[in-house]
Amino acid sequence: MAAGSIVVDFPSMGTAFCFSSFESLLRDSASGFLAAVSAAPAPGAADLTNFHRVFSRVLSAYPDPPLEAVWFFSALTFHDSPGDLRSLLQLLSAFTASSPSAAKPLALLAPVISELFHSDKPRRETEALVEAVLSYISICSSRAATVGDAGASADAEKLLPAFGELVKVWSVRHSRDRCPFQVLFPLVGEEVRRELMKEGCSVEYLAGVVVAEAFLLRLCLKVQNATGVPRAELQKELRIWAVSSIPVFQNQQFFGILLNMLMNRPLPVYSLLSADDEILVRDVLYDALILVDYSFINNKAGVDQADSSFFHTFVSRLIITHDAINEARSKGDQGRAISFINAFSTSNVPSYLIKWATRQVGFNQLSKPVANTPQALLKWLVDLEDKGLKVFGDKSSWIKGRLSYDEVKNGYGSRMIHSDAELFFFDKQRGGEVMDAKSSDDEEAVEMETADNAFMAAAQSMKVTANGIRKRKGCENEDSTAVKFVKYKVEDSSANDYFMSAANGMSSGSEVENPQSDDEMEETN
Repeated sequence: MAAGSIVVDFPSMGTAFCFSSFESLLRDSASGFLAAVSAAPAPGAADLTNFHRVFSRVLSAYPDPPLEAVWFFSALTFHDSPGDLRSLLQLLSAFTASSPSAAKPLALLAPVISELFHSDKPRRETEALVEAVLSYISICSSRAATVGDAGASADAEKLLPAFGELVKVWSVRHSRDRCPFQVLFPLVGEEVRRELMKEGCSVEYLAGVVVAEAFLLRLCLKVQNATGVPRAELQKELRIWAVSSIPVFQNQQFFGILLNMLMNRPLPVYSLLSADDEILVRDVLYDALILVDYSFINNKAGVDQADSSFFHTFVSRLIITHDAINEARSKGDQGRAISFINAFSTSNVPSYLIKWATRQVGFNQLSKPVANTPQALLKWLVDLEDKGLKVFGDKSSWIKGRLSYDEVKNGYGSRMIHSDAELFFFDKQRGGEVMDAKSSDDEEAVEMETADNAFMAAAQSMKVTANGIRKRKGCENEDSTAVKFVKYKVEDSSANDYFMSAANGMSSGSEVENPQSDDEMEETN
């Protein structure tokens, strides 16, 4: 018998089978499960007794069972009592109580999110279950900040090649001839699904996908439940919730996946929301991802300057800020466009990308962008790409095409590089800064130097100080270990103060403090 082989007895069949590896056991078991379910005379009537027995033994053999084994066993259990999502959540969480990984407990929740999406339960019950999932995610996320080297190495674990077969097992109840990955991951785009399909995809990435889907599902449910609420009031409530939630999760992969969703419009919520509601949610995400600098991104980026994942995150932030500015301009909302420009220009994104390019090309061997605005920085990086520096990877043609389209659409021409700065112009007679839409030909003739000076002056004048806002440098220890499985709740006054100051498009791009830990919230209630 080959090393690493697995012998499995099937007493009811009076035989035993030898599998060359755990991988082959998973593949054959998944194939047998799908065959049994397909041949069953009615839904839920398949005899899965042998599979239960085998995987009970497999799970008992591991102090920390593989994700794929837990997924298969939980699929067997859920098949016997479909619809009992609370029991499924409890089962999945029980298997990770001793896991050193911070990502694995989150990654295991993917079937729960999928079943909630496809569920026909009453809205109130669905919302309660989503809150329970978010509560569990918040506890796992606070734990993620305290794990040591063992947890870090476990988070680098890769999904087995048989992961795709497990996706089929979990999606069979809702497949309807669709791609199994589309069924199991309904709230992410095609690009994210392709990443999940790649051999060697990390458990950490899957965890980020799960958090992003849970976050987006809760946003959609909030919109569905807001019938009759004025649009402006709803948008303010949603962005306060979003800004308060993001630092609770402290998940870079989740943050990057949200950015990816915004780059590949529309958001994958078409089966949950109307087109107008999708625009509302997109605007909320623009506010949450652009106007606030989060310490869990900035602090790690400062340490891991060479980390490619941080580079892609910062490039994505640049692109969505560029898109958000163009959308605001198209609606005639120059104040909102200026708030995005100001937040971006005072963030650490420009300095990070400039330092990255300098390391690639060499110090003093390239000129810096004329300004720290999104338009100027994006044009600068495109020029570097044309000179041979790999910046955007396989998105290069797409980025250049979008930039060219914006150039023609907005009439920037050869002056596109400083179009952001031209949102500001200087009133020489009054000697003050004036904000203007600049639509006439005479106004567009203002020279670059004057516009740049006015941009910097106006950006400085727009900085505000609000109660509850503080710089990350002065923060105390933000991480806390949750000791109770309490209901997920976000009521962060600092986020409310922040958006009160930003309501008129006058955001300074300042950072908001992280919301309270679960323990702190329970003490204050």
